[in-house]
Amino acid sequence: MQLLAGALMERPPGPKYTAELRFAELAPQSPLPKPGTLAKWRQRLPDGFELALRLPDACWRSSAGPLRPGDELDGGLSWLSEAADALQASMVVVATDATVTTGARDRERLREYFARIPRAEDRLIVWRPGGLWEPETVQTMASTLSVIGGFDAADDPVPSSDVVYGSLLAEGLRRSFSHAQLLDVLDKLQSSGASRAFVTIESGQSFREARLLQALSEGRE
Repeated sequence: MQLLAGALMERPPGPKYTAELRFAELAPQSPLPKPGTLAKWRQRLPDGFELALRLPDACWRSSAGPLRPGDELDGGLSWLSEAADALQASMVVVATDATVTTGARDRERLREYFARIPRAEDRLIVWRPGGLWEPETVQTMASTLSVIGGFDAADDPVPSSDVVYGSLLAEGLRRSFSHAQLLDVLDKLQSSGASRAFVTIESGQSFREARLLQALSEGRE
């Protein structure tokens, strides 16, 4: 299994980061950068470096509510198409929150929304919901949407998929991830049937933790 560990970042990583890691998840903040700016970000990264673009809220939520069609959502999806191309993003990550529920109406809105996301042959689409979605339900729904279902790499089972996309979020009582916790994550991933695994770490020490997880996967720790 090939593992690519990385940190969640608002801007592209610098040389110290790219010397150690080959992946990052970018979450641009408002005002959203123009495609030309994103293309310059891409040019500063080494060949082969992989980026995941986490959609800003404006790309899936309008003033009318989450996933509601309209001019605002149209504008967000138009930005997404140009941004993903400019960044040469390997993945687009749609991280919805608890306002997108498990109810029938929101499930239908999810189907309509993901049908509108621009697709590319070499780009994966990941859905990572918050709220009350159970891990098994997430994977079932993701299959219906023809996307990859994100999962909590510490607590959830690894999905049965060739490519998996996990996250490690430090929140509440969990402030960071220890060597033992990262080793448990790696063992779980390696025991799955996945050939490639991406893991995004969101914590106050995300670079150090991603570097350690990458080193563990390569036998350097």
